[in-house]
Amino acid sequence: MRLRARLSFFGMGLIAVAAMAAPALATALFDNCAAVAASKYEPGYEGVGPVDVGYFSSFDAIDACVPALAEDPSNIQIKAWLGNAYAADEQPGKALPLLQDAAAAGNLVALRALGDLLILGKGVPQDLARGTEMLTIAAEAGFVPAELSLAYSYDFGDGVVQDVATALKWYLAAAEAGVAKAQLVVARRYRDGSGVEQSDTEAFAWFKRAADAGDAEGQYELGRAYLEGRGVKASEPNALAAFRASSEQFFGDGMNALGYMTQLGIGLEADPTAAADLYASAKGRNVALGKHNLALLEEDGTGVTPDAADARDLYLEAARAGEPRAAVNLALMYLSGAGGPADPAEALRWTRMAANVGNAAGLNNLGRLYELGIGVAADTARARELYARAAAEGYELATENLARLGG
Repeated sequence: MRLRARLSFFGMGLIAVAAMAAPALATALFDNCAAVAASKYEPGYEGVGPVDVGYFSSFDAIDACVPALAEDPSNIQIKAWLGNAYAADEQPGKALPLLQDAAAAGNLVALRALGDLLILGKGVPQDLARGTEMLTIAAEAGFVPAELSLAYSYDFGDGVVQDVATALKWYLAAAEAGVAKAQLVVARRYRDGSGVEQSDTEAFAWFKRAADAGDAEGQYELGRAYLEGRGVKASEPNALAAFRASSEQFFGDGMNALGYMTQLGIGLEADPTAAADLYASAKGRNVALGKHNLALLEEDGTGVTPDAADARDLYLEAARAGEPRAAVNLALMYLSGAGGPADPAEALRWTRMAANVGNAAGLNNLGRLYELGIGVAADTARARELYARAAAEGYELATENLARLGG
């Protein structure tokens, strides 16, 4: 249910958008504040402001803008910058009065920041409708961060009726302006055919724009596209270069992908020890697949000292995070007692988890448990059904098991 509490800091109900830049006699303190707090998308600072969407040193901005505001307490621009910095630093109590004043004067930075606070209900009574109204004013004035925020509102139905097409319109606006987060959303919409006609070519183009701008996630997705040949001719060297660029920015999925290439020797000489190091780095960034891949090496002793107990723990962490391949391997360890006590009930639980999301190995292994009556009553008909589903996914062992039971 939408909360209807309204904030009444505007007096009159209309907000006039103000195009503000530096005052005629900008002081050194004002310049210091602008140098760390101005948005690269706001009037007067286009392309030169240091603050981008999602990249913001709020501490530095607060440190520079507090003395600037003390020098000029009525300056709307400084109030907007400092209020935005306090909001980013999760100090809504300090942000609110500054953003109220600046938003009432039509400052775009303040309208976007206060709109987000109202939608999230951070330090203010939540007011989805009013927050979305502010975002709309700023977005329609061409303020790019507000375009992205408004896209989220339409995407998730925050303060407006959920509308995928309108969300895409605003994502595209922000993406065209160079916002990597928006470019990634647009790319995935084209890749998945969500709200648009599916197009691997369009998806690749947007992933490449994000990657070319130096976005680590975009570089990772670009590497996947080159490796899989989606929207572009497959190229192992290009995939490797993209994964390496992403990994060098300490992006967890990029580290895991580079580990995969390194382990298998795709585009470079195979090096399981280096692969294990990369998987460990991905694990440190809580990448479930990185934990799974490191566990595989530890279980086999490939590139690392064998450690079945740690492998089992890693599989468990990854399975709890929803990684079905880890659930399959964890179940096998519970069955055999590798790395810890045998536990058929846990083996059944994790095998079923993998099967329930359509993992072919999980379907096959669950069929085997039903065939043998391990953890469940033996049921050949159920086993045959599960083998058939796994075989339909191209899982060869399931095809053999299904044939053995008479098809």
